[in-house]
Amino acid sequence: MMTSKDFERHNYEYGDLIVTCPVHISKGIHKKDNEQILQYSCALLNSGGGILRMKNIDCHCGTQSKSLDMWWSGMESNLATILSGDDICNYFDFVGNYDDEYFYLFVKSAEHLCTVDYNCRLPTDTATHCVTYKSAVKLCSTLGSSKSLSALPPIPTSFEYGQIEESLKQEGKQIQFKFLTTDNELTKRTLPEKVSFYCSRYISAFANHEGGHIYFGIEDSTAAVLGEEMNESDEARCTNLIQVKMKSIIWGDTRFSALKGVHWDIKFVPIFHCPNQQRRKVIVVSVCKMFGGVFTSCPESYMITKVLQSDSHYPKYGIRRLEFDEWKAELLNQSRDVKSLHSRFVKIPLRAPQSRLVFSLPHTLQAAREKVIKLSTGLNVYPKNILQSYGNETMKKIISKLACTFSEEPHLIISLEAWGLEIERPFKPPSVLSTLVVISSLYGLHLVCLVSNVATEDDVWTYAREIAVNFKKVLIQHGGCISHLGVKIHVLDINTSLILENFQGSIDVDIYPQTYKLREDNLDDILTALTIALASYKNLGAEKNTDSDYYFLLTCDQLELLWCHQFTKELWIHGPPGSGKTIAALEMIKEFRRRGCQKEEILYVAENPLLCSFISSFSLCQVVSRRELMADSSSPDIVLKKYSPVKNVVVDEAQNFKDRDGDWYSLLEKFSQQNVVDPKSIDRGYFWVFMDYAQKVHKFEAGLPGLIGKNNFMLREISRNSKEIYDYATKLMESSSGSSANNGLPVTSQLGHEYKSGQDVNVVKCNNSDLKDTLYKVLKQFTDMGVDLSDIAILVSKKAEAELIERAVAEANILDSIKKNAPDVNTTDFIDGKFSAVPMETETNGPSKQLVISTVREFSGLDKPVVIGFDPHINQEHANMDKFLLNLVTRAKDSLVILTTSDQMANKLKIDN
Repeated sequence: MMTSKDFERHNYEYGDLIVTCPVHISKGIHKKDNEQILQYSCALLNSGGGILRMKNIDCHCGTQSKSLDMWWSGMESNLATILSGDDICNYFDFVGNYDDEYFYLFVKSAEHLCTVDYNCRLPTDTATHCVTYKSAVKLCSTLGSSKSLSALPPIPTSFEYGQIEESLKQEGKQIQFKFLTTDNELTKRTLPEKVSFYCSRYISAFANHEGGHIYFGIEDSTAAVLGEEMNESDEARCTNLIQVKMKSIIWGDTRFSALKGVHWDIKFVPIFHCPNQQRRKVIVVSVCKMFGGVFTSCPESYMITKVLQSDSHYPKYGIRRLEFDEWKAELLNQSRDVKSLHSRFVKIPLRAPQSRLVFSLPHTLQAAREKVIKLSTGLNVYPKNILQSYGNETMKKIISKLACTFSEEPHLIISLEAWGLEIERPFKPPSVLSTLVVISSLYGLHLVCLVSNVATEDDVWTYAREIAVNFKKVLIQHGGCISHLGVKIHVLDINTSLILENFQGSIDVDIYPQTYKLREDNLDDILTALTIALASYKNLGAEKNTDSDYYFLLTCDQLELLWCHQFTKELWIHGPPGSGKTIAALEMIKEFRRRGCQKEEILYVAENPLLCSFISSFSLCQVVSRRELMADSSSPDIVLKKYSPVKNVVVDEAQNFKDRDGDWYSLLEKFSQQNVVDPKSIDRGYFWVFMDYAQKVHKFEAGLPGLIGKNNFMLREISRNSKEIYDYATKLMESSSGSSANNGLPVTSQLGHEYKSGQDVNVVKCNNSDLKDTLYKVLKQFTDMGVDLSDIAILVSKKAEAELIERAVAEANILDSIKKNAPDVNTTDFIDGKFSAVPMETETNGPSKQLVISTVREFSGLDKPVVIGFDPHINQEHANMDKFLLNLVTRAKDSLVILTTSDQMANKLKIDN
């Protein structure tokens, strides 16, 4: 059994957030110092768990074992209330004896926001009671307008002293009695002060249910009317105090103020035939039913906070109380959702406090666990090639030897310098060379910090603990891990002769309670959380819009690309339309920034100006089109000023490039290598090229060298298009070529969801003279169905055609008048069914918020929920019609209409669906 002395002996080895407070086991649990235990425990539950170190003030004051038992029994009861459950054995492990100088409380992350006191009540037929977590969630998530005071049971206009009013014989959920004159608890308070004090809990309880009245002056055991003796001054004072009380109440929203006579009221009802002609009244405080939760004051809930220190690189930890708006948002965090995403994606249920809202394609998480993030025997160090990036040969050998310790049983060793973990990084002492995490089915979780020439050992251990704490935070808050997480820290000096023996001797020593022992289900939870944390990324629309605070999971292919190949310096990434090439490119650019690159040190190049504009909007890197690049290359001064800082190059949609302006590939390859001093540097020397030969519409040379000798990676899973559009694109290419082997959707590609928009691809044949009117009608139909113009793209074949349509739309004032002035059309003329735009992981696909009118070529790499193809045609001497149509069709997420004046084109496009 673990003791406090065991903890003190291994103090440095705990990879946990540790906070300290005093405790008096000889005093009641609600004494000032002891209440801190509940507050700190609540904060740890809400912040991913940790260890509460309690200084036993009474250790030398004659306390006995019974003292600790009674004190901790009371604490356990209160902790169960904080958890809103009785399974505290799953969250707390207490270590210590009554005469120990310190007690230790190991706290696991909660599975919902914990609150010490909700300051919120609900009524019963005889009293009121505090709400639980589930009730608080239900109250706060229920919206609506307040009910009228007139809906409450009527209040008698007068009473007879000593009598029982016929309509008030019994208390209930809308009526409560209180006789204050005999109250001995508040003898020092005036009657108005007593009324104000007692009504708080009733106001909250009634307002949270169906509204109600509190009758002060009716004896609650007999229901006899006795009244409260008061004068006119008392009445005025009582009204003022209730007014103040109502202002302190939180009515679901801190910005809302309840109004007298509308949401609440107070009446003083006369009583006749009082003894000795006393002036007695029944005071009736009324409140209507409200929505959103009514609280007597801000709920008492805590989280851990960092306290920066002027004399240290590392923070101390304290606690802070949540403000109401923050508390309510966190309370409802698990119920957040984006219903419109459910057709394509599934919401991953993350239950830890402060966890993210994450959506995934249906099978991505399971596939990623099975293929990418898994335990295995042998040398299982990730990311791949990480060992080759180390310049220190001794360290490389030591890591290999350390890995051999686990080679006989399933394990995973991760370098925390890797992409995707988003670990907050504290100040790194110069002596620290590398930090690794070991996940072992036999030995558990270990953090290994490799060092050399240590100057101050305390700094290294503190650094290692900060990294471990932040790693756990990522697993819990980003990945949703709710299992016990005990990370043991090892600081190993590579210059020590017995480094391997020391490490192997220490991994067997358990320093955590038995509940932290890894079991199969715990291990599965940890690996799943790691996968979610690595693969989740903020949707592109939310990058600039904090209101859209949700994340997507990379596809299994994207995760494999970034996780396994993040240290591959030169790489060609292939993928069919909608497989997420641009998303993967952006994620790698973000990784370059995390590794220390500045904006001007990363160069993104694409052929398409709209795509360049989209990437530029994120301000992550330097962005140029191929034409701008080649124009710049003719000026040595521009090249020196603009491109000399470049360390890494990312090329997107490379199949659209042309070599007629010069050898762009060799130029960019040179830029990627120009600042490389050490080939093992992980922040420079990368040249990644994203492409899809099947979308190479033009027949000119793209300027790409041959595939032989290149590192290649294929993205296969498609998430952009609805099933109707995906199937149409596949059949279109099969119909055109007679084989699917040469098109942009290879046999090995697959649709990552089963989403059907209900919209078949519509091909409309019309005369040339009717083409613009037909376009006008189609736009009208979509807007009548609720589609925003900013969700529509009209794609044409030639730039001149786009300009003509833009002018026609502007001159006819179509966009302003389309909804009210367009002639009525049957919505089944061109479009079947109803439309509802589904936001995607590429929801913001360009800087424009208006109707997009562009060419198929210029819109390559982008997409919209609705695409209207306008009379597609090409010069077949210079371009491939099949690939052109594939490019057009795959720009649409949900709905596609193609207008054509050609019988031949209509026949080609009208595929039997």
